[in-house]
Amino acid sequence: MFRASLAILAALLALLSMPGYLVGGLIFVALVPLFYALEGCSPRQGFLIGYLCGFVFFALLLYWLYALFEWAGIFIVFGHIGLAGLLALWWGLWGASFSVIQGRFPRAQGLALPAMWVLLEYLRSLTKFGFTWGFLSDALWQHPQLIQIASVTGTWGISFLIVLVNFLLYRALRERRLIWGIIALSVIALAWGWGVYQLSVPVPQGAPLRVAIIHSNVAQRARSDPAQLPSIQNLYLSQVERLQAGEVDLVLLPESLVPAYLLRQRELLAPYQEQARRLGAALIVGTIDYRDGKLFNTAALLAPDGEIADLYDKVQLVPFSTEYFPLIGFLRNIGLENLIGPLPLGALTPGEGFRPLASPSAPLPSAGEGSKGVRGQRELGEFKIATPICFESIFSHISRAFVRSGAQALLVITNDAWFKSSKALEQHFAKAVFRAVETGRYTIQASNGGISGVIDPAGRILSSTRSEKEQILQEKILLQDHATLYVQLGDWVVYLLGVVLAGVIFVPVLVSLVTAPVERFTL
Repeated sequence: MFRASLAILAALLALLSMPGYLVGGLIFVALVPLFYALEGCSPRQGFLIGYLCGFVFFALLLYWLYALFEWAGIFIVFGHIGLAGLLALWWGLWGASFSVIQGRFPRAQGLALPAMWVLLEYLRSLTKFGFTWGFLSDALWQHPQLIQIASVTGTWGISFLIVLVNFLLYRALRERRLIWGIIALSVIALAWGWGVYQLSVPVPQGAPLRVAIIHSNVAQRARSDPAQLPSIQNLYLSQVERLQAGEVDLVLLPESLVPAYLLRQRELLAPYQEQARRLGAALIVGTIDYRDGKLFNTAALLAPDGEIADLYDKVQLVPFSTEYFPLIGFLRNIGLENLIGPLPLGALTPGEGFRPLASPSAPLPSAGEGSKGVRGQRELGEFKIATPICFESIFSHISRAFVRSGAQALLVITNDAWFKSSKALEQHFAKAVFRAVETGRYTIQASNGGISGVIDPAGRILSSTRSEKEQILQEKILLQDHATLYVQLGDWVVYLLGVVLAGVIFVPVLVSLVTAPVERFTL
């Protein structure tokens, strides 16, 4: 019971460090009770203790799933418990690994335990069922001084640092030796110092892009009702109409604006095209699109002349949802699909790749020109911008793929109205902060029902809003062409730690196998 209490305490401390809760810095001590709980455990006991800690953490962290009750009914209870139970498996595996490493390789704990945590987080991010919610690194989203390492290692380096500090503090308390506490504080100080230095370096120069973000808060029930189409259409168009010609280069609107196929209904699309021509600016609109008998979650780029310049179709669909549902064909055949909720499940088709939207070179209004008289013209030139759609922004490898394909900025469009005013909003927006640092790109999020904001390449939030009323944010960003080390090398730190971990575990075993016959012969 004592071990279980310590595991639950660790889960609560980790929870309170997450976005939307108490203090992110708690993450540096959150795992210390778990280390104590795992002391002297067998691998089986270690798994159960780690699993309990993980289950409590994820069950509380993901409470906002119950906002979907009106759509999924009682099935959301099973979904919540099932997801928390599935994610807890990774913590359970780490608990079992702790027991093995502490028992057989005690001298390697300081390296092996953080490395194992990083490896398990990485595995959790893979495949179409990947889910990165609740990474330890999320806790530090409001501390840009401590997350600059992400430009080199991705968030994996941050998680490694967090587990390492927790281990050092645990060892300081366990052995009552101040030196380990001093080393822990030194690790944090070094990360902070390097971060402060990085933040002092000016953002690289690039072509300026004046962006207007249209923030809204249309309830999900209304967004799903075709009868609400006229009022929703008027809401977004009235916001765009408030912008003056010549003051913006790009207008960004949220995901799936209206309950209609916007690109296939000319009378609905025409007003947005007209606004693009009036402003002399590009527009990005989100919509569900119907093509070739398939449905896609699409971001459409309207050029300043009003024409559709490019499309991006969401690739990483949300599993077990209206977007993607495994075995949905089987459920339809046996008549169970409609029992889960009123919305169609697994209705979307994934796009073909993480390809940025390309804007053709076009003359745009000169900065500083008013709306009266003859407007001056300036040539912005072609630019490429990535539009991760909603769920896609929580994955490091997706934003990296966009940038490797030429994206000069990341523009996330999302609809978070599903989760109302819960802490899911901060937890989602926090992910955009890390994508900015990893890629060295200005990152913008345009949300309906969530948080909209602008983040610079160092992870500093320049402006944001979670207003319940529609609002316009305007910022000038700089298009970037350089590549961070993380963009160039990818998840190299995970592979390196995997090799080191394999060496720590397997090399001693191999050595013992090779030397055993010699020892017997000598005896």
